[in-house]
Amino acid sequence: MAGQKQGLMSKMVIGSEKAEGYARAQLPSNRWELFWDIFKGRFSKLFIINILMLLFFIPVIALIFFRSNALFNYGVACPYTQPFGVGYQSAGNFIGYAETITANVNVTIYLFLPIACLIASIGLAGGAYVIRNMVWTEGVFVANDFWRGIKQNAKELIITSIIYSILLYSGLVSISFANQALALGTGIRWLLIVSKVVVIVLLVFFTIVMLHIVSMCVTYKLKYMHLLRNAFLFAIGFLPQNIFFIALGAIPFIVYMLGGFFMAIGLCLIIIFGLSLFLLVWTDYCQWAYDQTINERIGEKTNKGIYEKIKGSDEGAIKKYREQLETVGQSSFATRPIKPITDEELTVMELPTSFNRDDLTKLAESKKAIYDDHEKYVEEHYNDEQFVKAREMAKEREWVDPEQEKRIAKAKKELGKRKKK
Repeated sequence: MAGQKQGLMSKMVIGSEKAEGYARAQLPSNRWELFWDIFKGRFSKLFIINILMLLFFIPVIALIFFRSNALFNYGVACPYTQPFGVGYQSAGNFIGYAETITANVNVTIYLFLPIACLIASIGLAGGAYVIRNMVWTEGVFVANDFWRGIKQNAKELIITSIIYSILLYSGLVSISFANQALALGTGIRWLLIVSKVVVIVLLVFFTIVMLHIVSMCVTYKLKYMHLLRNAFLFAIGFLPQNIFFIALGAIPFIVYMLGGFFMAIGLCLIIIFGLSLFLLVWTDYCQWAYDQTINERIGEKTNKGIYEKIKGSDEGAIKKYREQLETVGQSSFATRPIKPITDEELTVMELPTSFNRDDLTKLAESKKAIYDDHEKYVEEHYNDEQFVKAREMAKEREWVDPEQEKRIAKAKKELGKRKKK
């Protein structure tokens, strides 16, 4: 019983070596089907990946919490948020006071943003690597692959996180001071509004660039300057698609920002699969974009994880291939039915890490069940037309390679000499 529990826990955390449910004939035929297939078939792995990444995002979460808490405390302490006449005397003009407090809090709290982003980038390196393996429908060992992703990609993502956090700090603080100036009525109003819009657009653009660096980093081995240049090109060239798929992957976060009752729902979704869902959507989309532009040029395989369905133009070649199979009489595989291999029917039992005699008995029974099922299939299809025809042609074409006969005769002669000695 203890061995079975240990095997179950190992399978939950590490995963099975094979990619369950991904028989070649059942692979999805496009990226939308691939996303849904992974989401419903590997949901438990997505949950584990999300929890692992959330552990590295704790400093970012703490930073957001401390900022909100500081703004709340200042709001309680200041009389402009309270009804006058109940413990507070009438005060003067408080225009721009809230914006000033917000700007001061942002300047102080966001100083820790580079450190928080640096730690988060380590978890992002591991999570993005595991998600990439899922999109490529490779066998996934969650804990092992997460650690491998950190070792391979942490350096590039740490550099990216530091650059991005500095840009993000500068942008957020600039917006805060612009809001303060607008509230106080200082400066040129239209110029402040335009500057705010420009900063917001730049932050969105740099966020897209950063996300492309994450995806490219786990897909290709590139020098950092090439990585940065390609990320800029994809951010510009696929701008509408980038915005759409970022919004699609960020649905749990958007639900959370709606506030009220939706805040609780959004928080639950973020804890369960928020980060892993975003990476799955983004990685799936990026692999499509790379197939359209890069992979064929550099000789990389395209449409990884996608099963290409038979096209009308291929029917002639397939028909010819089947005719060739029917004319092969020398092989016993052409004269005897063989049951197609699937992943949904009978399977060999997987032994737990610690197993006993009962587990070995169950393993033997599972193997026997597969053998009996195959023999039943052979018996049912043995007299099918193509196999009957193949056996008849095999009898008519009984032929042995003369060179093979000579080698057999020579081997027999040599064995005879050894026996006499």
